[in-house]
Amino acid sequence: MLDKPVQAAGEAMLTRRQLIAASSAAAAVGVAGMAPIAAHAAAADPILDAVSAFRAGMADFNANAPLDDAGTNAYSAISWKPPHAVLTTWTAPAISRDGAMAALRLAVEEEDTGDSPLVGPMMRAALAYLEQEGAL
Repeated sequence: MLDKPVQAAGEAMLTRRQLIAASSAAAAVGVAGMAPIAAHAAAADPILDAVSAFRAGMADFNANAPLDDAGTNAYSAISWKPPHAVLTTWTAPAISRDGAMAALRLAVEEEDTGDSPLVGPMMRAALAYLEQEGAL
């Protein structure tokens, strides 16, 4: 009949110890090269937080700013201007597709309003992400 014994259903499964050993061996022979891609996908993108803070500041300003010039200027200094300053001096690349898209959307919106200092930094952040993505 059969020259080899047939394994029972449970015997064909790997134990945790075997799985860990196999995973370690696979990582040593090149699967670790995928780690940077996974790390980029799992990391939170700071540009998303910065763009969200700017949008929240603008919404707050539009909803609550006083109508007089002095009040408007004072309220802008505590609502949208701090996150705007962060974005105008932004130099880091986006680290996710969502971050790159948020930067591009903001750049397009700001470009429509005229000469905005946000356009250049946001486009550079998105471009840096896209160039880096091609290198991975």
